[in-house]
Amino acid sequence: MKVNIQKLTVALANKCFSINDLAEQSNVSRISIGKLISGKVEPRTATVGKIAKALDCKVEDLVE
Repeated sequence: MKVNIQKLTVALANKCFSINDLAEQSNVSRISIGKLISGKVEPRTATVGKIAKALDCKVEDLVE
């Protein structure tokens, strides 16, 4: 699943979350989120779901 980094960054800003906040709220490691944001990895569907839930948005709001 391809995450749109710009949409993810906007969602983080809307929630006033840092990467550390997102990691804590989503139960996804900070390192994994950092790799996702830098474009080094494509996350599994479940990971995108956890991130969307933590950001109170739909998965569709984060993917291309």
